[in-house]
Amino acid sequence: MDVLSHRIKKVAESVLENEALISGLDESAAEVLQGWGIKHATQAAEETHALDEDSAEKAMYPRLKASRRLLRSIRVWVEHEKESTAEERDKLWAKIEKRAQGLYGDKVSLPSPSHFAGDRPVGFIKNLRGWLEDESKEGEEKKSFFSSLFGK
Repeated sequence: MDVLSHRIKKVAESVLENEALISGLDESAAEVLQGWGIKHATQAAEETHALDEDSAEKAMYPRLKASRRLLRSIRVWVEHEKESTAEERDKLWAKIEKRAQGLYGDKVSLPSPSHFAGDRPVGFIKNLRGWLEDESKEGEEKKSFFSSLFGK
């Protein structure tokens, strides 16, 4: 196994072994959350293909940390939002938005949680992930469009 494949395997396993990301969730919601985490971990590892192990770990750490923090805050929301007061729900949602900004960029501004409602927690998670990833792709596409237009 080459160095990059080993690195990818290692970060993917770290997501799968992190109980804090999935405790209290049903199996389908846990799978979606873990898949989301593995996607970010894999991308972070792939971006370090030219780095030695120590440099790669330092380069991956901020993104891996941001991903874990977002996923944990989503898990807490899913697990506790129904029995939370309105004030607690607002705080939990604000934390998710802050964590999403940490991973997807400071310009992320989440609509209300009802925008992502699903019939089960897995639906909520999928809807939120889809929205965040579509928003970040739009920013990339706009940037690449303008970059190509102006040669930057």
